[in-house]
Amino acid sequence: MILLDTNIISEMMKQSPSIKILKWIDQQEVIDLFITTITIAEISYGIYALPKGNRRSLIENSFNQAIQESFKHRILSFDEASAHFYGKLMAHRKKLGRPLSILDGQIAAIALTQGAAIATRNVRDFAHCNLDLINPFE
Repeated sequence: MILLDTNIISEMMKQSPSIKILKWIDQQEVIDLFITTITIAEISYGIYALPKGNRRSLIENSFNQAIQESFKHRILSFDEASAHFYGKLMAHRKKLGRPLSILDGQIAAIALTQGAAIATRNVRDFAHCNLDLINPFE
């Protein structure tokens, strides 16, 4: 199981996504790729921060369609078990002097709860979280 971090989904939404990302995605078993509700929230925020208009509507519709078609039944939520991992993880990273952002902490906690790896461009953000990390951009 691999959780796709927000930066991977953002890259895939570009008009000209990275060839490395496209090749990496093609090499994966679709049933192994998941996203989180946190990623949906981050992308939605980015969309709604855009000025109202055709471009925003197009991106919003494209994103919603992609979620339904590509990740239906493969969207993981921040639940009670994740909340416990989150507290432990955030305290651990703070003690190391390497605090995590709230959203990255939630994504990491979901991954820990599910026993999943995280595919991200920002592997340093998730260092010292006891996670398997994959950088498809390398």
